[in-house]
Amino acid sequence: MSGLIYKLSKTKLWIIFCYFVLLFVVGAILTIVTLNFENSCLLGNAPITLIAIIGGIGSAILGNTIYYIRKLYKACIRNAVENPCGYNEKVSEIGIFFYFITRPFFAIAFSLLIHISLKSSVNFITVKEAIIDNGFIYLNMLLSFIGGFATGSMITFIEEKSKKVIKEKINLE
Repeated sequence: MSGLIYKLSKTKLWIIFCYFVLLFVVGAILTIVTLNFENSCLLGNAPITLIAIIGGIGSAILGNTIYYIRKLYKACIRNAVENPCGYNEKVSEIGIFFYFITRPFFAIAFSLLIHISLKSSVNFITVKEAIIDNGFIYLNMLLSFIGGFATGSMITFIEEKSKKVIKEKINLE
């Protein structure tokens, strides 16, 4: 969507900016609490898996909001945001609004997918949960941040790979 003219009313633009700033704060809080889990009364006795999930979600939200706040303010700076006129542009505005609103949900889903991938690789080499240490949390958080930041690229990657797998494994066109 870069280089495009976004058809968004000033009100919807402010809603999106406020939404992302609020989510950034939530992501930062989750990340900070997770990074300090040894001293946290909230996560002190929680299993590593739960701590990694919470930290991964926080990191994914941080990465995602940084990317999309930047995308929006750059569009504003280059005057690539216009008030919609007419029916078609108002319909386009709804799509653009939901594009931005739903991106953090995709980031959270990718964070969970990353967590599942890491856990399955750990389980594949038969390491028990009790042996997993803090490194698992930090790796999960790092990869989740990257996944959240690159949500659009992750969607494209999964779409392309899933088509290839379906075509090769199920022989569908």
